[in-house]
Amino acid sequence: MAIRVLPAGVAARIAAGEVIERPASVVKELIENSLDAGACVIGVEIRHGGLASIRVTDDGCGIPADEVALAFERHATSKLGSVDDLADIGTLGFRGEALASIAAAASVRMTTRTSDAGPATTVELEGGAIVRQSGAGAGVGTTIEVEALFSTIPARLKFIRSPAAETARVRQTVDHLAMAHPHIRFTLKTDGRLQLSTSGNGNLRDAVAAVHGAGLAQAMIEVGSWTGPYPVWGLVGTPEQSRANRTGISLFVNNRWVQHRAVGVAIEEAYRGLLMEGRFPIAVVFLDVPPGEVDVNVHPNKREVRLSHEGDAFSSVQHAVREALLAASPIAEGEGLLSQAAPPAPPALPSFEMTFASQEREQSPLPEPAPVAEESHAPLVLPPGASPLSHLRVLGQIANTYIVADGPDGMYLIDQHAAHESVLYYRLLRQWANSAPEVQPMLEPLPMGLTPQQMDALGEGRAVLERYGLLVEPFGDDTLLVRAVPVMARRVDAAKLVAETLDNFATRANGVDTHMAAAASIACHSAVRAGQTLDHQEMTALGEVLASEMNPQHCPHGRPTVIRVSTDVLGRQFGRL
Repeated sequence: MAIRVLPAGVAARIAAGEVIERPASVVKELIENSLDAGACVIGVEIRHGGLASIRVTDDGCGIPADEVALAFERHATSKLGSVDDLADIGTLGFRGEALASIAAAASVRMTTRTSDAGPATTVELEGGAIVRQSGAGAGVGTTIEVEALFSTIPARLKFIRSPAAETARVRQTVDHLAMAHPHIRFTLKTDGRLQLSTSGNGNLRDAVAAVHGAGLAQAMIEVGSWTGPYPVWGLVGTPEQSRANRTGISLFVNNRWVQHRAVGVAIEEAYRGLLMEGRFPIAVVFLDVPPGEVDVNVHPNKREVRLSHEGDAFSSVQHAVREALLAASPIAEGEGLLSQAAPPAPPALPSFEMTFASQEREQSPLPEPAPVAEESHAPLVLPPGASPLSHLRVLGQIANTYIVADGPDGMYLIDQHAAHESVLYYRLLRQWANSAPEVQPMLEPLPMGLTPQQMDALGEGRAVLERYGLLVEPFGDDTLLVRAVPVMARRVDAAKLVAETLDNFATRANGVDTHMAAAASIACHSAVRAGQTLDHQEMTALGEVLASEMNPQHCPHGRPTVIRVSTDVLGRQFGRL
């Protein structure tokens, strides 16, 4: 085939695919235009995940009538005048591609009016071309309505997820823009239901409360450092507010919501020693960098940025967040919050009823296990055809966390939480294959809010939750009702269990099935905790049932459940060999 120049319409649709990936991309571009126009109030309305319609209204400066048509030309912008301006970008938009790309992918109607104009101007576009322009009555500002998104690019629809998933992505986008600009009043309606409303009073904590909830926002720690290479400010969660994935980390560079791996790692590094492995902080962090030292012209969606001095940015963020955490905690540098002595265990002994039907004592809620230094001894290697775990003689318990036992060729240390977790995990997998779960209905349905990522995961994972006895029901666009839990998990925090299971769905890797991720979450939450006192009978029973499992050496997360210290090692340590 001979080389030829693509028709303008084809080229426009290809370019549109780079800028407009999904409905959330449209919402982001339109809101950024509103912010650059000096808007104080921005309203967003979507239907059917934004695929049916998107409407963004602002009270910004508007567009002069004689520039309305030009605004939809590719690379037409009021924000750059020369190539030199690229080195000092102070606006959110600058490429002049957003409106042209949206118009190439959907039907568009824009009504706009400036403060010095008489009537407003309305323009309608189909396939990127203006089909109608007229006067209209409207206040100062701009309203853009987008309908039938991707009707001109059917191939893109194949990669669009469910309306609920796309709604969740739009919510995530508006949430971040609202936190980035707390002085702007934002509203978001989805299918006629109000999902988000911020006050626009300029208080970051209030904006975060509208997004994450008042309780979480109130407990977050203020960050403010102005002495490092770059100013850093914002709010960060306490270690107790951690999550199972990185979705709670929000990074803004010059008030632009961005992705930057090194700076994201800096936030996590600030929590080193304060969080257990596999836990991630909630953080809303702002980094102010001179415009000439940040390149936002990396990708058409403007989410990725490059920094001239990444090392300075890393150290500024890490230091600021770490100092804020330490100032809010009595723990000295180098000591983790979880290394504090656990509260005294309650007198009520733990219940093993999900493992041993004869025991009926109630399990009391206890703190999460403290991180344990890695042992130098090798994990137990089972001999062929037999399990030494079935021949253990329990001697006692260390720190209400480890069971000490005498066994074949040495001393055995059992991590009681990891061991019980392993037992429950394989029990759940067998239940998945062979039987219906036993469920415990809630006395009253438990409402809980979900993040956009959790709502997305729910679409594919709800059937898995119900197969394990977690009966849930969507209640609006970002709320869930928990109606029942598995019997083995009836005394755990149901909302936390569901939230972390959905987080695991959203971040599962290496091909792990959702049903295995769910089993691991339920087992972890239901297992006896570190720091929990066990009597001799319970410790013995746990060792026996662990020995009967198919993989007793490891918990679902891959940590060892048992460590053996051989008699030879003991002999050498005591100078006998």
